[in-house]
Amino acid sequence: MTTTINASTSTGLVNTADTSGIIKLQSNGVTTNALAWCNFNGTLSTPISPRSAYNVGSVTKNGTGDYTVNFTNALSDANYSAVLTGGYTSAYNHYTAPAISNSTAPTTTALRIYNAVPFTPWISDSTYVNVAIFGN
Repeated sequence: MTTTINASTSTGLVNTADTSGIIKLQSNGVTTNALAWCNFNGTLSTPISPRSAYNVGSVTKNGTGDYTVNFTNALSDANYSAVLTGGYTSAYNHYTAPAISNSTAPTTTALRIYNAVPFTPWISDSTYVNVAIFGN
């Protein structure tokens, strides 16, 4: 269930709950903690089980360097912010820079990302791919 703890300047500390299993910490109604996050090995075959995660059940490998992060519990809307980091790829002797797919819009249940090789047209697998989702 979602437990929301809101520190409000007008109403003080407010606690609400539902059945989604997500914890939200808020300041004046704005969520301040990650709604979902994961660390996974992008060189594995699909489905990828994250090494460690919160509100991420699995990662689907759509192809080389192309992943869909699947949320365990749906988010309240798709207008969230995603923070992405990648690791080294020996295929191109370079570090990667994951990015949100511009061909598949984020949804409340999943986020598609590409693990890009900076300054090239290529995407690549990486041993370490990290995703953190912030929103309301």
